Amino acid sequence: MRCYIGQIKTMPTTRTETMKAIEIQEQIGEVQLAGYNLVRLSRVKYKENPNTFIDIRIFQRGYDDAGEEVYYPTKKGVQLLETRFQHLIGKWTIIPTAFLHPLIVDRAFPLLVAGKFESAILQAFKSVEVAVRSAAGLKPDDIGTALMRKAFDPTRGPLSDGAVPMAEREALAHLFAGAIGFYKNPCSHRDVEMDFIQGFEMLMIASHLLKLVERPRQKV
Repeated sequence: MRCYIGQIKTMPTTRTETMKAIEIQEQIGEVQLAGYNLVRLSRVKYKENPNTFIDIRIFQRGYDDAGEEVYYPTKKGVQLLETRFQHLIGKWTIIPTAFLHPLIVDRAFPLLVAGKFESAILQAFKSVEVAVRSAAGLKPDDIGTALMRKAFDPTRGPLSDGAVPMAEREALAHLFAGAIGFYKNPCSHRDVEMDFIQGFEMLMIASHLLKLVERPRQKV
């Protein structure tokens, strides 16, 4: 399947002229509509134009001379400055929560959306701590970075993976201990300045750590 970018007002009027005028074109996403149409979002930068645009356009299915299926742009669409597009949709609607671990979506992400950034980070990495303690079968008084070092000890840790080289097992212990020390502990002990995007990045890290805890491993 092939698609072409649509014609844009104030830009060249033919597809050939449009393609020649494009400096950068990046597809952001698309969604299939009923019938033979789809809506595609593209990020577009034109030559000799300092601005970047978001093109939102309906494409209609057709066939080229070789009989190959092709989606052609229609005149039904709109193009916005990227800055205007971001302002229009809001910062939360573009965040891919599908990439977050379900525990993070349930316990931490609502706090982030509410602007309670430190609480969101604490809840996210508390979820990591609880998951590690449970998976490793350790005691309630095993906490923080010491818990991570014990669970992922490269020679005897219950969560260390014997199928990978020693250096990687050591690195994994450093990763978990470092994440708890660097992300969770500061929010526990002092006020931490952050914004929504920084908080979301930390939730992504916590999600990745949870997925590492859940993956299969070979005993050391």
